[in-house]
Amino acid sequence: MSTLNFWCAVGGLAMGAFTLGLYADYFFNQSKLYTKYVAFFAWQFVILSTVGGVVMTLVYSEYFGFVPCSLCWLQRIALYPQALFSIIAYQSREKVFFPLYAGSLAFFGFGVAVYQYIYQLIPKEQHAAGFMPCLADGSADCAEKIINEFGFVTFPMLSAILFLFLIVLYLNLRREAKK
Repeated sequence: MSTLNFWCAVGGLAMGAFTLGLYADYFFNQSKLYTKYVAFFAWQFVILSTVGGVVMTLVYSEYFGFVPCSLCWLQRIALYPQALFSIIAYQSREKVFFPLYAGSLAFFGFGVAVYQYIYQLIPKEQHAAGFMPCLADGSADCAEKIINEFGFVTFPMLSAILFLFLIVLYLNLRREAKK
């Protein structure tokens, strides 16, 4: 499992760097690099990243036996429909409304992931004091770091990167549909 954690962290950091490039291109370059290099593969990126995210969360919970906490479930609720919706939108060539609906789910998932990442950074002593309470029902601890690579890459960070990547792709798909 440590090898899988390592490669998930490396892949997540690479996705984060790619996302920052797409973000800068979208806001400062009017998506010129996206149009030239990424637009042809945008739907494949959306489908592969959402389905890949679903598969990885299921591998960790069903195969390795990690019980998802309440915040993890909220992120799953934001991610799982996007995998199905992206396939349906791709097949029906729906570019106008799909980025809005899926982007809304991605924004929600991003907010929850950032909240959980910050929660994991807070010392355990503060958790008992009720500072930024976890929504956990007692079945799992939101502060548990299932992945902790390079001292800062955790599951919520990878989730936040994935959601941010999807948001930037949806913004570009929306811009492309308006043309």
